[in-house]
Amino acid sequence: MRVAPRYNPPPMSGQHQRLPLEVDPFRLATREEHLQGTIPLKQMKRLISALSSGDGEVYIDVVFSVDINRVVLLTGKIKTDAKLICQRCMGEMDLPVAIDFQLAFARSEAEMERLPEGYEVTLIEDTPVMLSDIIEDEILLALPAIPKHLDEDCSSDNVAESWNSQSANETNTESVEQENPFDILASLKTDK
Repeated sequence: MRVAPRYNPPPMSGQHQRLPLEVDPFRLATREEHLQGTIPLKQMKRLISALSSGDGEVYIDVVFSVDINRVVLLTGKIKTDAKLICQRCMGEMDLPVAIDFQLAFARSEAEMERLPEGYEVTLIEDTPVMLSDIIEDEILLALPAIPKHLDEDCSSDNVAESWNSQSANETNTESVEQENPFDILASLKTDK
């Protein structure tokens, strides 16, 4: 199986074209359409729920094409700065996201099954599709499941406080005497 080589787009410049909200990957691939521009993070509702802030933009540089196997592809780069909450110290952390990706598109499950192995396939039964949804999926896949600062970047005061308060809660829980539900029966037995 032979897969088309990855597209290496030119470096992103300060000038970006206005990106369409919706795209037809199959139509754009026949014209080998090149899109470069930005999408506001606030357009990506699923992504925003994983971030601590929806401020900022996603920079994209992508090309729709058809490879030698007649597979419709979307190849390119995505860049953004994601603001996440560190799950160790609960402080905000910046995570630069830079993704090189290649997606293949299919119109049906039968078409997906006929594709050679090695493609990351997206099923598109109805066109047009939201360009931001495609980009959002790629960013979500790139985010860590449990975001954490590097040890040296993590706020040690917050980490220590977290451990100390957890230890104190465990100690308080252990020192509370639990009532035995059978104590009432024991008192009834002594009354007779």
